Amino acid sequence: MRNTKIILLIVSVGVLGLLLYLQTAALRKQRRYVQELNAKLESMSKTASLNLQEKCAKQAHEQFVNLGWGKHESAVFGNHYNQKLNKCFLQIENTDGEMTWKTVSDAFEGKVYAQYAWRVDKVKKYWEVPPVDCKATLVSGEERICHSSDEFDVLVKQYME
Repeated sequence: MRNTKIILLIVSVGVLGLLLYLQTAALRKQRRYVQELNAKLESMSKTASLNLQEKCAKQAHEQFVNLGWGKHESAVFGNHYNQKLNKCFLQIENTDGEMTWKTVSDAFEGKVYAQYAWRVDKVKKYWEVPPVDCKATLVSGEERICHSSDEFDVLVKQYME
């Protein structure tokens, strides 16, 4: 009777060991599968992001031209697809000798998020002249007034990164 109990105990430990081995193997297989799915998802996400960036660049250029800025030799534009906000932003800057303008807008909707204008003063040094207009709407919706080109650039960074 005692030997039977020992044999049953040994068989039970063996069965439990086999079950543990099979479960560990299944977990390993599931982990590999999850890693493969994550790699595919990351690859798809990068491809989608590149497609959105390409569409953004095309739309920003088209908007730049449609707004008439393409005719100004000193006007330049940049664009950025902001993945976090899921928006395409167009940044335009133009300096004509007397004035400097900067704007940041949604390249598809046309909504202006920030604008800056500065005029040369023939009497004062350039750093003594405040902007004529300098404001930006934050992601939160709050509107901020700015007092310099550098301050404007800091405020629009939230859209262009």
